[in-house]
Amino acid sequence: METSILDQVASSQVIMMETLIYAAATVFILLLLDFYAAKSIGDRRRPAYKALRIHKQAAFFIVAVVTAAIGIATLFFDWTVTRGTLTYFGLPYFVTIVYFMVKVFRRTRSEVRRRRL
Repeated sequence: METSILDQVASSQVIMMETLIYAAATVFILLLLDFYAAKSIGDRRRPAYKALRIHKQAAFFIVAVVTAAIGIATLFFDWTVTRGTLTYFGLPYFVTIVYFMVKVFRRTRSEVRRRRL
């Protein structure tokens, strides 16, 4: 009898490694979005870019808290989850990227429209 890959068990080491990969990828994407916002707006000293600072800090805070919570939980409790459940650990990182992406694109769009007028 063959089991699917989603039914296999992931240990706490696998959970932590996948969480760290999610965190590193999320930080990299957030930094790319921040770079895009700086280039689109024109200067990091403009008020339009400075308005994004709180959203960037909130996004990095969410990534840090989720990673720390999962890390502490896997450190103290010997977690084992199925690989199907393990995919849901990436959901907070995805939501964080979408949140910051929406804020960046809204801000850059409004800044470009403001310059045209």
